[in-house]
Amino acid sequence: MGGKIKKLRITAYSDSTYTSDKKIGKFPNGADNPFYILINPTSFSINHKIEYNEEIPQGGTTSDPKHSKSFPPSLQLEFLFDGTGVTELNSGNTLLNKIKNKSSFAKTAVLDQIADFYVATGSYDGKIHKPYNVTINWGEFEYKGVLSEFTIDYKLFNNDGTPLRAIGKATFVGSVSQELEAARLKKSSPDLTHKRTVQAGDTLPLMTERIYGDSKYYLEVAKVNNLINFRQLKPGTELYFPPIEKIA
Repeated sequence: MGGKIKKLRITAYSDSTYTSDKKIGKFPNGADNPFYILINPTSFSINHKIEYNEEIPQGGTTSDPKHSKSFPPSLQLEFLFDGTGVTELNSGNTLLNKIKNKSSFAKTAVLDQIADFYVATGSYDGKIHKPYNVTINWGEFEYKGVLSEFTIDYKLFNNDGTPLRAIGKATFVGSVSQELEAARLKKSSPDLTHKRTVQAGDTLPLMTERIYGDSKYYLEVAKVNNLINFRQLKPGTELYFPPIEKIA
């Protein structure tokens, strides 16, 4: 026999570091974080986009496209929001199993599910002045980003016009902090801003060599950190090493 069905989980954070101290405790409507999708999507898609400069030289007929920029991967998901009551029979759906009155459930289920989803992903939180960053987990799949688009297609209605079934189409764009991305790649990149704590025996040229692969930038790093006597670094001091293009 198979194990219990895993529900797609959406966990909200206040910023793109996705650290435990940035996890939202409860949503403004009082719902718990994380938010679980009641009916798992049947599929999802990841879109990668790369932009090139395809300008054709004057007098030419073809071009040699040059890489311009790469966009973070986007995630497209489709959800079924159901208010007919059929999901009450889902043994893994403990929330719906608690609902006794099927008819009253059908009147509000779709609208409530959509509202809860949007609170977790797209609504503006005045405390952080933006929507939440979210992690989306489903089995072994994990995605970190922010909601960029949400469309609802209503498919079935009660006699009074109340929606009984809807398809939610959500697009998320990848969003992670530079520090988190550097950790994920498990390498030190000179194109990122780094913060380092001075250890005993460290010198500025040595630390600069570690970050950029060349110690020649140590004077620029000293200027960025307003170091007067950079030849004697005090252990415990935090130094910032900006992206190499800003100091080269």
